[in-house]
Amino acid sequence: MVSHDNPHNEFLVVVIDAAKKAGKVIRKGFYQTKTVEHKGLVDLVTETDKACEDLVFNHLKQHFLDHKFIGEETTAAYGATELTDEPTWIVNPLDGTTKFVPGFPFVCVSIGLTIKKVPVVGVVYNPIMDELFTGIRGKGSLLNGNPLKVSSKDELLNDMLSARTDTNITRKQD
Repeated sequence: MVSHDNPHNEFLVVVIDAAKKAGKVIRKGFYQTKTVEHKGLVDLVTETDKACEDLVFNHLKQHFLDHKFIGEETTAAYGATELTDEPTWIVNPLDGTTKFVPGFPFVCVSIGLTIKKVPVVGVVYNPIMDELFTGIRGKGSLLNGNPLKVSSKDELLNDMLSARTDTNITRKQD
């Protein structure tokens, strides 16, 4: 449930809607054959990545005409965009494309808003597992509406650590 006592709540409501709409596109594409392009040696991009970025940008632009936008696929195609003090949405439309392509469910749409270069709102939505992480600066983070808490463990030996090891992708030789 979104409280109405924070000025960033309007941003959160709109970005959750954008993430859920992109999630529908991701969920549909997840179960289909994918057309994959390479951007660099390891990074992959699919039509779903591009469609989700367009959808998110268009949705946010309908609500926030004066905001700036930085997207993973746009940046890959047109070069880096400088982060300024202006309100700026930073979008990874399909975070985890290397997992999306072979059908591992650890994918999401990640969207954040910075104002004066400070992150103030963030949403991460995994539509395959239906997990919605949300946060507003200074107000904590939620998973599907329930507060998240940090571990009370004070030593790494008493906790669990996970590492990503999926960057060794081989290319098909012609």
